[in-house]
Amino acid sequence: MAGRTPIAIVLLAVLLGYVYNAYVQRFILVSGIFREPGSTELAPGEFVVINGTIGCEDLHLHEPSGLIFTACEDDVASRRKWFPPIEHFFNPSTARMRGKLQVIDPKTFEAKVLELEGFSGPFVTHGIDVIDDPDKPEGEAVYIFAVNHKPNPEHYGENGNPKAPKSHSVIELFHHVIGSDKARHVRTIWHPLIVMPNDIFAESPTSFFVTNDHHYAEGLLRAIEDVLPMARWTNVIHVRLENLGSAGGEGGDSAGVHASVALEKLHNLNGMGHGGGGRDEVLVTSCVSGLLHVGEIRGEDDDTGRKVIRVKEVIEFASPIDNPSYFRDPYANATFDASGIVASGPTRAVEFLENKGKEVVLDANMVWKATLKSGKREEDGRDESKGGTVADDGKIWDVSLIFEDDGRRIRTSSASVLVAIDPKEEGGRRRASLLLTGYQASNVIAVKVDL
Repeated sequence: MAGRTPIAIVLLAVLLGYVYNAYVQRFILVSGIFREPGSTELAPGEFVVINGTIGCEDLHLHEPSGLIFTACEDDVASRRKWFPPIEHFFNPSTARMRGKLQVIDPKTFEAKVLELEGFSGPFVTHGIDVIDDPDKPEGEAVYIFAVNHKPNPEHYGENGNPKAPKSHSVIELFHHVIGSDKARHVRTIWHPLIVMPNDIFAESPTSFFVTNDHHYAEGLLRAIEDVLPMARWTNVIHVRLENLGSAGGEGGDSAGVHASVALEKLHNLNGMGHGGGGRDEVLVTSCVSGLLHVGEIRGEDDDTGRKVIRVKEVIEFASPIDNPSYFRDPYANATFDASGIVASGPTRAVEFLENKGKEVVLDANMVWKATLKSGKREEDGRDESKGGTVADDGKIWDVSLIFEDDGRRIRTSSASVLVAIDPKEEGGRRRASLLLTGYQASNVIAVKVDL
């Protein structure tokens, strides 16, 4: 036994050294420590600024209507004053918290602000999701779920408790008839398990998932959460509503709300999106780790209505990624299908802490597309520095960079969607409009990219 001990120690040291080295290499790649910002060249007319779209953190393409939904702010400085997701708790005045829901037409690149009917409270926008009203013909009306990071009156009230959380984050539910100028507020949703909501995946008007992107709201432990992938303290919550009756009565915003943990023990769970593999496929990002989890929604074997997410595979990206979207190529044919997952993030994440509170700064960003291909790793010749993965069934997710900006066209990058352009309009070229937004950006932008 004594003679075997040194061998075991050596083997353990080699193993730990390999794991540690792999972690360091991955951290260097994703953080962009040695990466120089780039900027994709665009021809005249291929870059559009969509006016009046300030600090829109998330974008969702509603395929039946062809419209893009987003939630924005009314002041470019608002994120620097109050935005719990980046530890900004400097000004909790609700008088200036006037977020808005907007609809963007990707053909005209014009944005329309929706009047929030029956809603007057503070609105600090973040992630959203949009689904069809199941009681209407497809494309006629939608439900809009939106995160709202309100200041917590228990902390900031006249007799406030300094130990109470600074933010009382909730989910707002709206109903919108396509083509109208209004979104009717249905109700506010809260549950003790919803602590630091980031993004939403809706199944129906009464069933949705929401990510809690951090366990700690601020301070050293939160910084540790960001840096160390081993800090797997975040989760996804499944929320079930008994009905769509208005909150505010007995039970308040938690009336008829049931919640349970659907996915946990993963690092920095953040943005969510609908995948291309059917209604039960969900995309969830581990933002700072640059990982995208492709999951499947499953119901528990009981009568509670609880659901869980089972991760099927993980796709690696070469930068942090936030809110993913799935691009379904309407012009796909037997020889070319550009469908895939679109995700974006900062070029140099290492500068995030230094830049987030600055008024004027160049925050470079990168937009990626992961395309599913068949074959084996040794045959595909992809660039390992860009990311990707090989699934158990031999399929390859090939990740490619489709756009980058050095920060002069848009600050930060938190969501991106592709809208296909008819090849007839592009002389047969397969192209798309890429709409890109950021939580600290002055405007959403649109650019043309090759597929």
